[in-house]
Amino acid sequence: MSRRVFILAVDGAMAGGLVGTRDLFMVANMIAKNTAKSAAPLFDVRFVSLDGRSIECANGCRMDVDGSVEEVRSGDTLFSPGFMIPKAASVSENILRWGEHVDWLREYGRDLELIATNCSGSFALAEAGLLEGGRATTAWWLQSEMQRRYPTIQVDTDAICVYSGNVLSGAGSSSFFDVGLSVIEKYAGKPFARLLAKYMMLDSQRHTQAPYAILSLFDSSDDLVNKSEQWIRSNLARDFKIEDLAASMAVSPRTLIRRFQSAIGESPQGLTQKLRIERSKILLETTQLRFSEIVQRCGYQDESAFRRLFKRYCQMTPREYRQRFVRAA
Repeated sequence: MSRRVFILAVDGAMAGGLVGTRDLFMVANMIAKNTAKSAAPLFDVRFVSLDGRSIECANGCRMDVDGSVEEVRSGDTLFSPGFMIPKAASVSENILRWGEHVDWLREYGRDLELIATNCSGSFALAEAGLLEGGRATTAWWLQSEMQRRYPTIQVDTDAICVYSGNVLSGAGSSSFFDVGLSVIEKYAGKPFARLLAKYMMLDSQRHTQAPYAILSLFDSSDDLVNKSEQWIRSNLARDFKIEDLAASMAVSPRTLIRRFQSAIGESPQGLTQKLRIERSKILLETTQLRFSEIVQRCGYQDESAFRRLFKRYCQMTPREYRQRFVRAA
């Protein structure tokens, strides 16, 4: 008997996540048919919308659906979509648009066998109360906002996929593939999921989103913090102290620290570390410099200390990072 899988299509959803998820299950059915000679498909996959009408995706494409959410029953699996949210400041205005979507999830979500989502879709599930007191992940640029908005949820900042009760949440935009593979592994087994990943040339061994995070990305309306950031970027290659930065901004170190914490929840030293890590990542990707020289260009003298710092932020060594991302570049 085929397992029923519904992909919920909502206005503003990322088209790739909707269509890509369906493609993943289509190929899974093809592989199952060819290897197991099963008469029935492994998964019965359908697009549904809240009212059974077509929807408009974030990229402007219209998408027809197979039916409405009235077809969904307890025990089914549902994929709730991710949306285009470029920065944390945009979360609130998007949540206001999700009223009917969130209401449906709140009323019926707990009865489902599994609800899977990724990226900003985790916020819709959190708004519906389905992650209360549990664990979740989301895109790296939205993690701080999720933790601030939902303090009872434990946000896993490294994970690609996180199970919590009957909810499976995923990381950034393309992690719908990771989420889909995780669902297929749950119902068809790990060997089958790995075979599917190989067939579709998907990296099924991604376990952390840390290497992909742009550590220095932040949004501040404080001119002092923004000017300080520019000064830090211009002086990354030298070993400066916070007193040097404060003097250049004509404020006291205490004032500087207070303004940083208020604006971005980060100390000047913490931002400096992240900017140095970002510079080292660029140099690892785009040059053949020895790591010792990269360390010096990032304002450090102690290579071992910087190597430990790099691994703490990126969850891999500089050598592993270069091997992975130089090929991509």
